Amino acid sequence: MKKYLLIILSVLTLSSIAQSSKESDLLINKISKRYKKFSSIKADFTYNIESKAEKISEKQKGNIVIKGNKFRLDIAGQTIICDNKTQWTYSKEINEVNIQNYKPKEGIMKLDDIFTMYNKGFVSKMGENVKESGRDLTVIELAPKDKKKNYFKIKLYVEKNNQQIIKTVIFDKNGSVHTYSITNQIPNIKFDDGYFTFNPKKYPNVEINDMR
Repeated sequence: MKKYLLIILSVLTLSSIAQSSKESDLLINKISKRYKKFSSIKADFTYNIESKAEKISEKQKGNIVIKGNKFRLDIAGQTIICDNKTQWTYSKEINEVNIQNYKPKEGIMKLDDIFTMYNKGFVSKMGENVKESGRDLTVIELAPKDKKKNYFKIKLYVEKNNQQIIKTVIFDKNGSVHTYSITNQIPNIKFDDGYFTFNPKKYPNVEINDMR
């Protein structure tokens, strides 16, 4: 499970219709502005990893809450909590929490920036228009400018009528494909700052490993 968490923390093709990169940049900016207006957002998602080389096809459900630069992620029996200074990683199975200083620059992606990160550090172009679950979606294809990234392409599926991100597909250099399908997202829910810190009193007999 740590592998999946690292992929998430490091934290999400030719176009069938020839359109300018300027158009994709404008759409990405609209998406970023839309999400930046929210005081918070809670999203439920399904994460799927597929690798033909390693014969892997696994799926996990999770949810994430983002408030400013704070976040709380729950997936595969683990909870990652961050107040932008400290990061707590709690494992429910062994009732253990690891504490460390938050170092977002060490990861590929920042979890608190997963809805707004696409307007920087990428070369973009418009992809195909598709229909999924009765919704009309536009696909934006992104390639990282930094060729040292572990992935070489991202496909962003965006609902046409409201610029809402529905799905993100990440193509890794090792041949694996990571798909994040957002099943539900609710903006502007009120969360106290305490929600983004780990309170050991709520976890009786928890083993604490302070790695700061």
